[in-house]
Amino acid sequence: MPLPINISQYNELIRIKFEVDTNPPGLFSTEFRPLLLPSPCKVRLYDGPSLFAGKMHALLCRGWSRVKGRDLYDFLFYLSKGIALNMPHLKAKIVASHYIPQDAKLTGELLQEFLERKFSCLDYRQAEDDVRPFIRRPEELDVWDADFFIAATKQYLPRCIRI
Repeated sequence: MPLPINISQYNELIRIKFEVDTNPPGLFSTEFRPLLLPSPCKVRLYDGPSLFAGKMHALLCRGWSRVKGRDLYDFLFYLSKGIALNMPHLKAKIVASHYIPQDAKLTGELLQEFLERKFSCLDYRQAEDDVRPFIRRPEELDVWDADFFIAATKQYLPRCIRI
């Protein structure tokens, strides 16, 4: 059984960044998760479908001066797990970002069109460089290009959209 490691013995500085949306647009769902370390507690978190909606919002609305490979990696993770997408929460977030008007109907087809447009103009080498330090097998990134992401979206996104 592994013993707990006292990080301070390595004299390392650890930084944790918290991003808190103090005015979320609503229509999200949460769940409680138990944590045992460092001290037993329970934490309230967005559920998987609401987290996926947040990731989709980031893909569509983030003002990318530098491509975020982690957004692309997370997008593939949600698709691979078949996690349902919280469409009402996604719509609320992209309306709040002025990506679509309030009265627009967000459909799976429209979302796929938005993603195809985004994936067609990204710098995938830059995205790979961003995520490479976190990947055990960097050769998995060799397939990253517009055609790959568009094909993955067409194949896997429909099973994540449940109305």
